[in-house]
Parts: sequence; C-alpha cells; structure tokens
Amino acid sequence: MTRLSLPRLAKPALVLVALSFALSACMSADQQTAFDLLNRDRNANRLGSLGDSQMLGDKAQNWAQYLAKTNVLKHSTLTAGITGCWRAIGENVGYGPSVSAVEKAYMNSAPHRANILNTSYDKVGTGVAWTGTRVYVVQVFLNAC
Repeated sequence: MTRLSLPRLAKPALVLVALSFALSACMSADQQTAFDLLNRDRNANRLGSLGDSQMLGDKAQNWAQYLAKTNVLKHSTLTAGITGCWRAIGENVGYGPSVSAVEKAYMNSAPHRANILNTSYDKVGTGVAWTGTRVYVVQVFLNAC
C-alpha cells in the first residue's frame, strides 16, 4: 500500500493556515471590515498591521452591543475583562452611518488617530453593532508584555 505524507515543514504550515482561518472566522463581516480599515490606515502611514486578539475582540464587541442597546456613547471600564500582562491599553468608541464613515471620523480626530497610529500597540479587537441606520464601532488596543 502506498502512503502519501506531507513533508515535515508542510504540516505546521497547514496548521497555521487553518488556525488563521479559524481566528478570522470568529469576527463578523463588519468586525473584519473595521479591522481591515484600521490596518489599512496604519499601513498608509507606514506602520505595521496590528494583530487581532479574541479577548480584545470580545471586549470590543460586547461594548459595541451595549452602546447600540442603550443608544449612548461612552468609554468602557478599560481594564475590565483584560487578562494577562500588558503595558498600554486604549480604546476608540464612535458611531456613524457605516463602518467606513466611523473609521474616517476616527482618522480626522486627533485623539482617535493617535490611538490607531500608536506604535506601542501590537494587538487590537474590533466591535461593531447596529441600531437602525446607526453603527457603533469600538476599537480596543493593547501592548502585550
């Protein structure tokens, strides 16, 4: 009987590819759009992309849903739900008619832009929640130890 086997290096590569699909599958389409737009703006400013974090994504999504449900705009208790070692943490909260409109507003606001372009952050989570024609977008940034 003939047995086909992947080369040693191909197996870990396949696991990494499968894992990356699994991680990105945890984001909704709107969360992925918010994540991609944020990294596009970083790249346009000659900065590297931020990695995604399930923990930060969950925090951001839960907060976006809270904002949409209560129809208010305010920051979360920033360290709530954050585990592990970290050096810096930040958050952007906003709303608008579309995810791209909110990202554009962030980039036109000095404090929000500073968070997006902060070189100390290495991870981000995005949250997106709709209420009628308004979308709330939350970005939670972290510099992990």
